[in-house]
Amino acid sequence: MSADKGPHRSCVACRETKPQGQLVRYVVAPDGALVVDYRNRLPGRGAYTCIDLECLHTAVERKQFQRSFKGKCKNAELSDLTNQLTSALEQKIVSLLGMGRKSGQVVSGTNAIMTGLRQASDFALVIVTNDISTAIAEKLQSLAAHHKVECSQMLTKDLLGQILGKGERSAVAVQKGTLADAILIELQRYKQLVREN
Repeated sequence: MSADKGPHRSCVACRETKPQGQLVRYVVAPDGALVVDYRNRLPGRGAYTCIDLECLHTAVERKQFQRSFKGKCKNAELSDLTNQLTSALEQKIVSLLGMGRKSGQVVSGTNAIMTGLRQASDFALVIVTNDISTAIAEKLQSLAAHHKVECSQMLTKDLLGQILGKGERSAVAVQKGTLADAILIELQRYKQLVREN
């Protein structure tokens, strides 16, 4: 199903109408706190914003969430919502990488990835961890750039190893396909949010 089909929602900040999948949903928890519902699964009335800090900042500053929920939510803090959204994006990427491991669409380890890149394999993206050595990170990033493969830096070696069911891993590559496309979309959203923050 394409992103343009299905329900459309309006951003409470900029009022732009978009497909629901291109917006972030927020709901009110029983204690009145505003919660990011990135996967659109929590019950109750929802309010939506675009996936960028400008709209989120505007919604908080103009008290659009209180208006949307008719005063039933506590005042939202921009930093709290940003942290929740960043965490939700990371969890989505972790989940997709786990699916890639189960379906055999990922390659891990710096040597295997460098070899694959040199042999013009069908990698769509490479993720290097935040705690990788600078020299190795630069090698992977320049090799990926040379072969026009998207390269991002996030997660930790320990977490990446857990996702892949192995010991510590400092890098992972995902083969081209629909899974890689989904990860690239989430990575783009993550980068945009982190860059703006």
